[in-house]
Amino acid sequence: MITLRGVTKRFPGPDGPLTAVDDVDLHVPRGSVQGIIGFSGAGKSTLVRLINLLERPDSGSVLVDGEELTILDEEALRRRRTKIGMIFQHFNLLANLTAAQNIELALRIAGVGKAARAARVAEAFAVVDLSDKADAYPAKLSGGQQQRVAIARALANEPSVLLCDEPTSAVDPRTTITVLRYLQEVNERLGITIVLVTHEMNVVRAIADDVAVMEGGKVVEHLRLDGSPLRPQTEIARFLLDDRIRLRPERSLEDSNAG
Repeated sequence: MITLRGVTKRFPGPDGPLTAVDDVDLHVPRGSVQGIIGFSGAGKSTLVRLINLLERPDSGSVLVDGEELTILDEEALRRRRTKIGMIFQHFNLLANLTAAQNIELALRIAGVGKAARAARVAEAFAVVDLSDKADAYPAKLSGGQQQRVAIARALANEPSVLLCDEPTSAVDPRTTITVLRYLQEVNERLGITIVLVTHEMNVVRAIADDVAVMEGGKVVEHLRLDGSPLRPQTEIARFLLDDRIRLRPERSLEDSNAG
């Protein structure tokens, strides 16, 4: 469904070019959920933006559903992007539009006719159980409701791929569960291929089939999340899998009693 081959992306820096993504290969099968995890600066958000060419790679190829995106002209790329939905960390809803108008605007930009727009808005709201909030403005919605509107907006164009860039980072743990539940339903019921970027291992454990671990712009390890024991080979993967918080070296019980 999604294949990246040797993709590299550099950005200008004060001391010369900075390589954000370094010769990455990635294959995401149709209908699967691919997690991408790493610390800040690992290159994971840049990598996901290379999939729909919001960032154009300096080298390498990007294939979505068998089509090479890097050779498309701007008009063809714009049409192709309508089938690649994207959800952002901070919702990106327009404050002066209602929830329904936010979704309809995305459809209007995609050239969908008026009658079809109304039907798709209603269908998208139904998927995320927010039909009663269609006329509400973003300021009147909770963070979780705003993210569900963002999911509905991404679904309205009937995408085959959904890219999620830190979709739970701006919400609380309980809302995280709700957002992930809707993403899981979208994947299972609609068959949409999902790529999920996060720095939280518990998020990818909950929903992903595979996780690509990134460090320094490279994918350094893949972990299959099929229920079998995880045996990470890299230090970064072992660290990310261990979700305990340590503020100082652990001491034995005897040491604690002695103190």
